[in-house]
Amino acid sequence: MDISSYANNAYNGLQIQQQRLDQNVAKVASAEAASGRDTSTQDRALVEQAEIVTSMQANARSLEAASERIGTLLDIKV
Repeated sequence: MDISSYANNAYNGLQIQQQRLDQNVAKVASAEAASGRDTSTQDRALVEQAEIVTSMQANARSLEAASERIGTLLDIKV
């Protein structure tokens, strides 16, 4: 697997987690959750936020590492 595919995977992972984050924010902010009638969905969405944030951090670090590797390769080849 080449470095660009690692970068693409990390970028795709960030996009997927952003979509999950948006969905969870909508669940937490829904009228049912806001009125306190649907606390289980709201609680589950809030717990998932920590998982999403951790995953986004890992994907961001992978993207950063791929970028550093590409920069190192370019420095060596010059």
